[in-house]
Amino acid sequence: MILVTGANGFVGGALGRHLHASGHALRGFARHPEQRKEPDAPYTEWSAGSILDPHTLDAAMAGVDTVIHLVGILAETRTLSFEQVHHQGTRNVLEAAKRAGVTRYIQMSSLGTRRNAASRYHQSKWLAEEAVRASGLDYTILRPSVIFGPHDSFINLFAKMARYSPALPLIGDGKSLMQPIWVEDLARIVVQCLEKPETIAQTYELGGPEQIPFREILDAILQTLKLRRFKLPGPVSLLKLEAALFEAVLPTPPLTRDQLIMAQEDNICSGAPIPAPFACEPMPLREGISAFLKP
Repeated sequence: MILVTGANGFVGGALGRHLHASGHALRGFARHPEQRKEPDAPYTEWSAGSILDPHTLDAAMAGVDTVIHLVGILAETRTLSFEQVHHQGTRNVLEAAKRAGVTRYIQMSSLGTRRNAASRYHQSKWLAEEAVRASGLDYTILRPSVIFGPHDSFINLFAKMARYSPALPLIGDGKSLMQPIWVEDLARIVVQCLEKPETIAQTYELGGPEQIPFREILDAILQTLKLRRFKLPGPVSLLKLEAALFEAVLPTPPLTRDQLIMAQEDNICSGAPIPAPFACEPMPLREGISAFLKP
């Protein structure tokens, strides 16, 4: 039995389909299993709980031999910090896995995670990775770039803005590079991790076939939607003030200062986008988004 934490998200939905097709029995774990990005994702069972509640994790681990940990947040709220979710949450999952006798473990991290990272997001992801490496489990750590697909919160966010706004925002000059990876490709790679013992005790950077400036990602969205919109450069100093205001007054800010730090960094692989030993021909961005964005 495989336990997938955060299985009700859009990565969890795609992963569930690929794992099921490979013959695995699946248990999804989420705070609200009924709130699924893919309602028909073929999980055998669902377990409700939180990675911050060890008791619910212990119940979910019964009969499990493999854990795939997907839970993460992109912005802190007044009640949840990166430290709580990424670091302490991962430690809770690891300890519950060891208590249950789990041996195989896959951690979904993030490209850009490193020691001494500038953003709190990547700092917390690094601490989570360090906990995984020290766990004694047969682990694999995956660091994907921006993940895109039908239910993502990246391409779809800007597509929605493009439909209703005459202009799209840039952070600075919009030249920071990204390497978006198709969610189906990421799911295939996770399945291959379980099939390839040489992936144990390894950390892999993952991306799509193209290193694309953010402004060209917006161009690809607009071309797919057959829309023309202005792209407005946003001075980082002004955006920092706006983000600070959002953080002060909104429970879930649409933009944070930590996100601005990450947006000014390139988010690209240091080597091959899909490294050995994985067999996957990565989906180009424009081809992928044309499969789910329609004019």
